Amino acid sequence: MRKWRTVLVDDNRPFLVLARHLLADYPQIDVIGEAYDGHQAVMLAETLRPDLLIMDLAMPGMGGLQATRLIKAQDKPPIILIASHYDDPAHREFVAQVGADGFINKQRYETEVIAFIRNLSGVITHE
Repeated sequence: MRKWRTVLVDDNRPFLVLARHLLADYPQIDVIGEAYDGHQAVMLAETLRPDLLIMDLAMPGMGGLQATRLIKAQDKPPIILIASHYDDPAHREFVAQVGADGFINKQRYETEVIAFIRNLSGVITHE
């Protein structure tokens, strides 16, 4: 079974604790880092080289859209999944325009993250 080296990014620390706890039940997900804003996400993507980065859309400083643009410009960028409570066609379009690989609603976080990962079988090209 493939392990997805994952970085979680959200400015809400209690949400990160909950996300880590929810994902701990899935052995195919290995959370290797956490960031609290887009600036930290860009740095962790470069240094940790995760396979998957699950990031909040709206954060102070640098949000998920700008961070996604910068991360996707890196050499061998991770798969980026944006998570947000702002689930409407306009926000989904913004997420697609910046190059994110998917969007999930935070209210259905656990089921949508696992469904997303199951759909990615064989996508990772770097070890």
